[in-house]
Amino acid sequence: MGKTVIANEEKMKKIASLSIVEDIVNHKYLMIKHHRGINMGCINFPGGKKEPNESIKDCVIRETLEETGILIKNPVEVGYIEFPGVDFYVHVFKSTNFSGEISENKEEVDAFWQDARDIPYDKMREADRDFLPDIISGKYVKRRYIYDENFHIKEIVNL
Repeated sequence: MGKTVIANEEKMKKIASLSIVEDIVNHKYLMIKHHRGINMGCINFPGGKKEPNESIKDCVIRETLEETGILIKNPVEVGYIEFPGVDFYVHVFKSTNFSGEISENKEEVDAFWQDARDIPYDKMREADRDFLPDIISGKYVKRRYIYDENFHIKEIVNL
């Protein structure tokens, strides 16, 4: 009986990826603006939920390609972010090796290359604004974000 409970808990968890793609030659990041869902209107990075029997690395490659048309190669995990209030557990990857041209999914997102010196923090969620500078500076980030009823950060826990 104990194994069944654990298996059901694992199925209920929303495990996802976030893909920070850096064009190191042109000093730009691949970013998206969301048209639907919890992040509607916000700017951040490609990513999404892991499919059953898919590795988290395969997830980040698939989601980046689906949302932007960019195929990333050799993504490296640079962070792990938890959002227990919405039961979301996100593995953050960074890639500097990629191919393709932007051919975004207009129903879901607008994809674009953003100058690294002008990241639109004011159009990002609070958690993204908090962890992104650390990841960009080369730190591995491992945090939990607790939100209040208005979806504002109430507490940040370093894990």
